[in-house]
Amino acid sequence: MTSTPTITIAQVRPREMARVSGRVLAVQVEPSDAPPAFTLRLDDGTGRIDAVFMGRREVPGITPGSRIALEGRVCESDSVMRLYNPRYELAPVA
Repeated sequence: MTSTPTITIAQVRPREMARVSGRVLAVQVEPSDAPPAFTLRLDDGTGRIDAVFMGRREVPGITPGSRIALEGRVCESDSVMRLYNPRYELAPVA
């Protein structure tokens, strides 16, 4: 990951680069008849943000409950903040 400082999800703004971290609440995989996409919802206690990995049906190590840091450009769609194909770093399992 880069040297972008970690901020809270409540601080993210559309069209800006952000690095956030938290716990994965849920994952969603598109059905096999749709274009591949793996989506996770991240929560840090101040808010939630979705990360969408286009072209993938899974990302090894990312499951509900995982702790992860994400970095990318924030997009807003339908009042939901999203990161598309972000860089990610899994936190070590305690």
